[in-house]
Amino acid sequence: MQTEILNVTGMKSEDCTETVMRAIKSIDGVSNVSVSYPQNRAIVQFDEDLTATQEMAAVLARSGYGVKKVALEESSGSCGGCCGKCGG
Repeated sequence: MQTEILNVTGMKSEDCTETVMRAIKSIDGVSNVSVSYPQNRAIVQFDEDLTATQEMAAVLARSGYGVKKVALEESSGSCGGCCGKCGG
């Protein structure tokens, strides 16, 4: 399992979080998604053998959003503590 933090661009309101979440969850290999409108971020846990960040970006682009990957070391706070890379 791998965890990525994505900066999601184009979210205009809290309602966008559900759209972004549904889009990412539709990808094979994604096991968990958490989306924050105030932070414009999606934290995604996925099987790297089944999908990649590029696929998430493509799915979000088709839904009208942009994405920028954020390294776990650059993020503030905790990603949930699954991998130990961010101190969570």
